[in-house]
Amino acid sequence: MNENRFVRLSRKDVAEGVEKKGNLDYLSWAYAWTLLCEDHPEASYYFGEPAWFPDQSVMVKTGVTVGDLTHEMTLPVMDNRNKAIQNPNARDISDAQMRCFVKAIAMHGIGIGLYLGSLKGLIEKGAYEKCVALIDSGDNMGFHALIKSLPENELAEMFNAAPSGHKVKFKDAYRATLKQAEEFITSTAEALVAAVEGDDQILLQETVAELTSYERRVAFERLNGEQQQAIINMRKTA
Repeated sequence: MNENRFVRLSRKDVAEGVEKKGNLDYLSWAYAWTLLCEDHPEASYYFGEPAWFPDQSVMVKTGVTVGDLTHEMTLPVMDNRNKAIQNPNARDISDAQMRCFVKAIAMHGIGIGLYLGSLKGLIEKGAYEKCVALIDSGDNMGFHALIKSLPENELAEMFNAAPSGHKVKFKDAYRATLKQAEEFITSTAEALVAAVEGDDQILLQETVAELTSYERRVAFERLNGEQQQAIINMRKTA
C-alpha cells in the first residue's frame, strides 16, 4: 500500500496527450494536469514572476505541489527551435509558462518518459520487452495491467519472444511478479471489506486514496455485489 508515488505516476500512459510541433513532441498541459488530478485532486500549482535578463531574454518559473512535496521548475521563453526569445510578448511568456508547468508535473512522474526520450520506444516495444521492463523496474501493478490487457494469442507470443536460454528465467520472473501483484490486490480487497464491515469511512478513504484507478477497479472487482454496493453507498455519504 506504500508504493512509490513517482513510480506509480510515471507509468501512466500519456501518448494520447502528445502533440507534435515541428520536429518536437509536447505533452498537453491540460492532459498532464488531468492525469495528475485523477489520483491527486488536491494537487496545486503556482507561477513565479518571470525573470528578465540583460539581453532581454526571459525565464519563467512554475511549481506543482502534490501532498507535502513541491517541485519547482524554470524554463527560458523559447522559439520553435528552442532558442531564447529576446523581448518576448505576452503570448510567448504564457506558452513558456505552460510548458514549464508540464515539466513541473513531470517531476512528480506524469510524462517523465518524454524527457527521457523513451516514449516513442516504449510505445513501439513488443509485449515481451514491455513486460521485462516492468518486471525489472519492480512495477508489479503496471505489469499486472499489461498482461491483463493482452489477448491469449499475444500472451503466447510474448513467451515465445523470450530469447533462447532466458525462457525459464523469464517465466519464473513472470510468475513471481504476477503473484506479488495478486497478493497486493487481495490485501487491498481485504482492506475494503474491513472498511465495509466496520462501517469505517476513514479506512475506506485512506485505502482508496493510495490506489491508482486501475488498482481501484481490480480490487473492487474482487468484492461481491453486496460489498460493492456498500462501498458505493459509503462513498456517497463521505
